[in-house]
Amino acid sequence: MPFSIVACAYLMLQFDWADQWSKSIHASLPYLMSALLVLVSLIFNRSRLALGAINACLAYAFIQNGMQKPFSESSTQLLFIGNAILFSWHLCLTGLYRERGSISRWGVSRLLVIILSYLILWVLVRDSNLDALHLAIESYITTQDQQRTWLSLGLLLSQLGSGIVLLALTLWKRTSTETALLAAWLTGNAIFYDFAVADISTVLFSALLLALFVSLIQSAYDLAFVDALTLLPGRRALDEKMGTLTKHYAIAMIDIDHFKKFNDTYGHDTGDQVLRLVASKIRKVGVGGLAYRYGGEEFAILFPNKNLDLVEPYLNKLRESISRYQMTLRNQERTRNKKIGEKLRGVVTARERNVNITVSIGVAQKQETHHSADDVIQDADKALYIAKGTGRNTVVIAT
Repeated sequence: MPFSIVACAYLMLQFDWADQWSKSIHASLPYLMSALLVLVSLIFNRSRLALGAINACLAYAFIQNGMQKPFSESSTQLLFIGNAILFSWHLCLTGLYRERGSISRWGVSRLLVIILSYLILWVLVRDSNLDALHLAIESYITTQDQQRTWLSLGLLLSQLGSGIVLLALTLWKRTSTETALLAAWLTGNAIFYDFAVADISTVLFSALLLALFVSLIQSAYDLAFVDALTLLPGRRALDEKMGTLTKHYAIAMIDIDHFKKFNDTYGHDTGDQVLRLVASKIRKVGVGGLAYRYGGEEFAILFPNKNLDLVEPYLNKLRESISRYQMTLRNQERTRNKKIGEKLRGVVTARERNVNITVSIGVAQKQETHHSADDVIQDADKALYIAKGTGRNTVVIAT
């Protein structure tokens, strides 16, 4: 694709197409950006971003081709109201969807829902099938405000409702895709609010699609560098970070004690809870420590520009906070009776038990004898093995 873009640009210059193209690129830019975003999203299997781009492209096409007439005309009013509602609520539906693949039954059905809804609106308004409806609701879709006659109370309530749904989804899921969809909602509603401003739809829809592009890049980064279970950066992210280190830093390697036995005894779901718990503790280590999931039950903490004397107290505090934390393993056959559950809340029953998790830590500092960060990690690993062999639940400093 990068070679194709460069080749097309070169051909345009060779055949004097550039001047002609530059005259029409302004209005066509959102179409071009949405097409490119859909293509890249499909390559990376990010179907929800592709749906967001298609939704934005259709909304922009309606504005450019059906809403360049005075707002006093019934067709313009109906297209505006329908376009604004479809655009916002399709973003909400996209936020609710799960990634199920682009070229699949789910992906095609979701695409058809968006396209058919816009197509039905266009056909109904074009064939004047909604004229009777317009007469009945005209007082509800306009306002006495001469500057923004299109901002009726009903439309504002609909847009506010869709915005609340998207905000809740963003706070709940906390992914870059939901954040981008919320940004798209804000951008689109800025267009509908200041609809009379010249070129607002072209400029802001281009900005909207650019925001979706940024989200795609963030999503691709998360897939490559962030551990999905603990939400910590993974080993690849640590490798990238080590290439930027200065001469002064320390690295701590952390391993959960007896994790395999714990996993075999209580099950993988409980093991995943343990990993998330330890990750949440490590993330708060302080003193500028950067936490990573190194692999399996092993974690790493990088302390840029820090020495062993400074980081050791924080590592011991981290070890103690993990060992003091009592994790309650719930009975798989807990009662579903709400009243009984409230009485038993906070009480450890015979079929529930509290367990303590401990970690062993080895830490090393960059020395002149180390040729690379890998050498520092190897020394931290050796110190970790010493910690495991001398009783666990301790911090050992590499010598």
